[in-house]
Amino acid sequence: MTSTPDTDASGTSGTAATSPTDAPTTPKRTAGRPRAEGKQRAGLSTRDEILEAAATLFTDQGYTDTTTRQIASVVGIRQASLYYHFADKGSILSALLTGTVEPAVHFAEWLDTQPLDAPTKLYALAKYDLDVILQDRWNLHVLYRLPDAKAERGDTMQAALQEHYLRFATAAAAAGTDPQAVTDDLHLVFGLVESILVQRDWGGGAARHAYADSIARGCLRLVRVPETAFPTIFDIAQRAIATYPA
Repeated sequence: MTSTPDTDASGTSGTAATSPTDAPTTPKRTAGRPRAEGKQRAGLSTRDEILEAAATLFTDQGYTDTTTRQIASVVGIRQASLYYHFADKGSILSALLTGTVEPAVHFAEWLDTQPLDAPTKLYALAKYDLDVILQDRWNLHVLYRLPDAKAERGDTMQAALQEHYLRFATAAAAAGTDPQAVTDDLHLVFGLVESILVQRDWGGGAARHAYADSIARGCLRLVRVPETAFPTIFDIAQRAIATYPA
C-alpha cells in the first residue's frame, strides 16, 4: 500500500512544518532610532550622542555650515532617526545652550535658599559659573555670540542667569561702602564673568583658573565690597560650593 504525502491546511503537500526554533530571526530595532552603523560611544544615549556630535561640528565649522545629515552621519544613525529626538537643527542648538547655562541658574536658585549675605552669594555664583565655563568641553558658550546661531536660540535661560547676577550685585552694592554705586554698572558683573570665554584660548589651565579667580574678585570690587571682607567671603563661598548638592 502506497503512503499518502502529508498535506497542509491548504491541501499542498510538503514536508514536516518548520520548527519555530529553526526560523530565521531578525534583530530587533529600537523604535524610531534605526542605526546606519554600530553605536559610536558606549554609555551614551542616542540623544546625548547627537548633542555631542552637534557640539563638535558647531564649534569646528559653525552653526550655519553644519547640517543634520552631517550630525546623523557622525552619530551613525539615519538622518530621519535624528528627528525622533529633535525637531530640527535649531532645537539641538537650544538644548546645547540650555545645558551650558542651566547649572549656574540652578546653583543661583540654591544660593537663594542659603543663609548667606549678598556679597558671598555674588562671589559664589561667579566662582561656580566660571568653573562651569572652564569645564565646558566644547566652549559652547561662544555660540551665544555667533551671528548665525543668534537667530535660532532663545535667551530665556541666559536671561534668568543675568537676573540672578543683577539681584546679587544690587544687594551686594547696597551693603558696600559706597551707597552711590551706579545701578547701570551692575550689569557689568555678568559681562565680566563672560569675559572668561576669551581667556580659554590663552595660556594653560593654571593661567585660566588664575584669571577666573581675578574675575570673581573683580565682581566684588565692581559693587564696592570692601577688600577687608574678601577673605571671609572667599572662605564661606568655597564652603557653600563644596556643599552644593549638584
